[in-house]
Amino acid sequence: MKMKLVMILAVLSAAVGGRAQDLDESKEMLSKWVETRKLISEEKEKWELEREMLGDRLDLVRNENETLAEKIHQTQSLITDADQKREDLVKENDGLKNASATLVNRIFTLERNVLALLPTLPAPIQDRIKPLSQRIPKTEETDLSLSERYQNVIGIINELNKSANAINVVSEVKELAGGGAAEVQTLYIGFARAYYANNKGDIAGVGYPDEGGWKWSADNALAPKVADAIAILKNEKVAAYIQLPVTVN
Repeated sequence: MKMKLVMILAVLSAAVGGRAQDLDESKEMLSKWVETRKLISEEKEKWELEREMLGDRLDLVRNENETLAEKIHQTQSLITDADQKREDLVKENDGLKNASATLVNRIFTLERNVLALLPTLPAPIQDRIKPLSQRIPKTEETDLSLSERYQNVIGIINELNKSANAINVVSEVKELAGGGAAEVQTLYIGFARAYYANNKGDIAGVGYPDEGGWKWSADNALAPKVADAIAILKNEKVAAYIQLPVTVN
C-alpha cells in the first residue's frame, strides 16, 4: 500500500514537474513574443516617422524643383528679352552710325559753302562772324564735335539772314587808284552793293562782291549822292529819294 502511494506521488510529481517546465517555456516564449511585438511596434513607429520625414523632404525637393524651374523659365525669358534688346540696340546703333556719317558729310559740305561765301561778304559782316568762321575746320580732320560744327554754321547763317536786308554804314580806309588812301564812309546795302564817299565830298566809289572778294571802282561824281544817303540814314537829313547806280552781273 505504501509502495503504491509512493508510485502515485512519483507520477504526480513527474506530471507536475512536466507542467511546470511547459509553463516556464510558455512564459519565455510569451516574453519573447511580447519583446518581438514591441520591437516591431518600435520599428513601425520609426519607419512611420522616417516616412513622414522623407515625405516632407520629397515635398521640399518638389517645391525647390518647381521654384528652380520657374526661375529658369524667368531667366530664359530675361535672356530672350535681353537678346532682343541687344539686337534692337545694335540696329539702333547702326542706324545712328549711318545717320552720323550722313550728317558729317552734310556739315562738311555746308562748311565748304560757308568758307567759299566768306570772301563775298562785306568786311563788317566778315568781322562780325569771324569768331564763328574761324572755328570752321579747313579739313575733315577736326577735334570739334558734330554738334559744335553745326552750331558754328547755324550761327553764321543766322547772322547772314539778319544782315541780308540791312543797310549799314561803317568807316573804312580805301586805297585810291592814283596811290595813297582816304578815310571814307561806306554804305553797305545787304550783300549786293556798297557806296563810299569821304567827308569832303570829292572822293566816292561803288563796290560789289566777286569770287575773289569785293571789287571797288572809283566814281567821284557820286560823292554828293552817297553823302546825302548816309546823312539820311543817320537821321541827319530829311528823308528823300536818292538815285544810285546799280548794275546786275
